[in-house]
Amino acid sequence: MRSIKQRISLAMMLVMMFSIVPLTYADEAQSGVRNLARDATYTWSEAPESAYPDPGNKLNDGIHGTRNVLDPAWVGHLRKKTREVVFDLGEPKSISGINARFLQDWPGSAILFPLTVSMYVSDDNVHWANLTNKATQTLWVDGPPVDETYAWDSQADGVPGFDEVEFAYARYVKVTFSMHTRAWTFIDEIEITGTDGKASGAVQLPAQDFNYLQPGEATAGIHNLSLLYNGQYANGEGDWSKEEIIPQISYVNQDGEPVDWLFDGVLTLGLISPDGRDYGGGANLKDWNWYLDKTFDADGEMYQLNEATKEVGVKLGQPDHKTKVVVMIPDTGEYQTDFGDVDGDGISENFNGGAIGEESAMANRQKAIRWWMDEVLQRWDTNQYSNLELVGLYWLSEQVSTSASGPDMLKYVNGQIHDEGLKSFWIPHFLAYKSYMWDEVGFDAVAFQPNYFFEDMGNERLDDAAYTAKRFGMGVEIEFDGRMLSDQVFRNRYKEYLDGGVKYGYMKDAFKAYYMGSGPVLRDAATSQDPDIRMMYDWLYQFVKGTYQLENTGSLHLKGLVDQLEQAGEFANQGAARSLVAKLDSVIRFEEKGNKKQAAHHLDGFMKLLDSHKQSGAVSARAYPLLKANGEYLAKHLQ
Repeated sequence: MRSIKQRISLAMMLVMMFSIVPLTYADEAQSGVRNLARDATYTWSEAPESAYPDPGNKLNDGIHGTRNVLDPAWVGHLRKKTREVVFDLGEPKSISGINARFLQDWPGSAILFPLTVSMYVSDDNVHWANLTNKATQTLWVDGPPVDETYAWDSQADGVPGFDEVEFAYARYVKVTFSMHTRAWTFIDEIEITGTDGKASGAVQLPAQDFNYLQPGEATAGIHNLSLLYNGQYANGEGDWSKEEIIPQISYVNQDGEPVDWLFDGVLTLGLISPDGRDYGGGANLKDWNWYLDKTFDADGEMYQLNEATKEVGVKLGQPDHKTKVVVMIPDTGEYQTDFGDVDGDGISENFNGGAIGEESAMANRQKAIRWWMDEVLQRWDTNQYSNLELVGLYWLSEQVSTSASGPDMLKYVNGQIHDEGLKSFWIPHFLAYKSYMWDEVGFDAVAFQPNYFFEDMGNERLDDAAYTAKRFGMGVEIEFDGRMLSDQVFRNRYKEYLDGGVKYGYMKDAFKAYYMGSGPVLRDAATSQDPDIRMMYDWLYQFVKGTYQLENTGSLHLKGLVDQLEQAGEFANQGAARSLVAKLDSVIRFEEKGNKKQAAHHLDGFMKLLDSHKQSGAVSARAYPLLKANGEYLAKHLQ
């Protein structure tokens, strides 16, 4: 009897299987939804590594790799730039979903998930529309191998710019994924769900312009924002005087006298308190008060900045000029349990959701941020700075928190900033989590950090950073510090940032922030008697003014600079400029003959004539130090 029942049960199960499965396939066949990638061809922006190759069909062969790094289904990429893979569907089709599957095995096999995966569609493989940007949800964690699929689903995520639409209509699909400087990226499959032809309601997405963030209303009119670090540093490098600030807000000659404005905005910020706590999430109320006192006291950095602006304005004949100022907001962090009492109720604020619940912890964090803003505004109003204009506040943490409440916290902060009529500034680092959502959470002015200056890596990083900044609509941060004054490696990296501004377009077409480390590196460069060091200051001035050139160290460049300055009206008469050009023509002629001695002789004549023109007023105070620095640099290298 038991055997008969088993046979009957098995028969019933088989009937059910064959009656249900065909219905599923029938539904799919009726809707026509399938994996469009299976019939497509695709191309890589950069070939995978030879150890983990792709013969041209691994991404769409339907084979998913196991969680074993040796599984041949995985395709491996190592370092360098963001990778792009473009699928050609052969003709426009209706797309409802995209999946891209990756492997992580850290630290065992040094494989990490991409920080960000982006998906696009196009009609012509030239002009693209962004469907989505997705960040890893697993995060970068130690442990056994694990896989993660980054997905865009039209029903769950929507079609950008359209309501209640299920299909994007396009021929080309592009998936990009970011790379890590010290890790592999493994991918095994990309699936493109959709139907052939144009489904009912399918829409063609308009192509987007992917450009840098332009200076303007969003940046409070700031084009070039100088970062002034005034926290706790060894040797008092966070303590700024008027004299140290002047070469940072103005372009000074070799005597330290201002001849033009330099940066048009200054951000004051600190990283570490005297007790060693981090303003990025570990500092407490005592530390917050220390920074506010240091910045806004009678002789603090804000006073010094005001006095510097006032002095430069008088010397340049613009006594009413105001420097635009942005002040940092420290990050409360999410783990402190004893921050300090900000509202006078006798209870120290607790930011730890695990201890008091996320809702209460969030309310306390917001309370602390509001307290900080009120303190900044009150101290600003009390001091009545004559030559400063407060235009914005800056969120110090350089990425969106990986916690679930991270985006909501930023929306609150930026909402409070906007309620005060100010702009919100942010400078995420190269590997910042969810930097692409800056606009969604309410930031106004954002500059992206390449982080190329700080460690040994290929210079394609600058290209990649520019590419990322453009894709996400951000500006760019220029990075250097005092090491460039004494170390050729860092000097070369600094120059590559400036060269990159010309090559990738961010010199003229982007909002820019400038990281200069701690201490008065620009003062030291401006007053240096070494032409190589002074030249770095002059290059920066030219970069800020949008006149920096790639070939900028030879006699031909110097001649071109004279012509450029003449066209800009920096000479009293044409004869003064032409006399300098004549001297340089002789320098060039003897250089071409290989006669450095005679070239140096005629260059000396150029320098003496330049001094004579200065004495007679034939060359402007702005042009003279620039020409002198270039001439001295050339003279040193003709020896």
